[in-house]
Amino acid sequence: MPSTPAKIHLCGPSIPYNQTIRTRFTDTAAKLYAWPSRGGVIILDPATAIDLDFLGFEPLDPPRKRHDDQAAEDAFCQRLLQLGAKWWDSEARYNIVTAIEACAAGFMEQRVDRAYRLDEEPEPTMREKRLVRVGWPSTGGVWVAEFDTTWAVVDEEDNLVPEWEDLGRLTMARTMDERCKLLRDRLRARFYGDLRDYEGYGFFNAWEWKEDGEVGPLLQPAETVEAWSNAYYSFSG
Repeated sequence: MPSTPAKIHLCGPSIPYNQTIRTRFTDTAAKLYAWPSRGGVIILDPATAIDLDFLGFEPLDPPRKRHDDQAAEDAFCQRLLQLGAKWWDSEARYNIVTAIEACAAGFMEQRVDRAYRLDEEPEPTMREKRLVRVGWPSTGGVWVAEFDTTWAVVDEEDNLVPEWEDLGRLTMARTMDERCKLLRDRLRARFYGDLRDYEGYGFFNAWEWKEDGEVGPLLQPAETVEAWSNAYYSFSG
């Protein structure tokens, strides 16, 4: 009796992006994602238990997926920006800049997302490489500490993190007020009675003005996948 031919399934490469994700845990931290209607992705990295509590989430069990309703998602985007989240051109650009930071000592010839070569990508912008930490005291106003970083071109040598261990100490704060005290006393934070008065390189007020990306357009998730697919097959071919 003739055997039945085995079925063969041809699959393309797995796409390294997830446009529905809200929370992603690594072995050392958590990240929060938000998906604005005008494109790009807003990411708070790292996100601490204090941040999750500020957003009304259960720190040990935050939501894993974004809102289905785009109006609700846009409202969450604005809330996440208040915590110092960055507004990236795309999830791919976030991965590229994160890899550049990790490879600051070398290996810039490596590929990110199996498609993008680091030494062929634009250098991180001031906003992309900025280190920003924020605290919202119970008495009102907001404390903001921000610094240039050394893993890309240094633009402000007089504005580098004073003591790196104090950033680690900041993650140990038990309340938002305790975080604010550390920001004020150890990280030279500046106090704003109204966040609308902020004029630094963070994205706090970006909802009011941002229409373009840092190194290109703000990509919708489908456009991110299309750009990645073109880069991937160009490299593979």
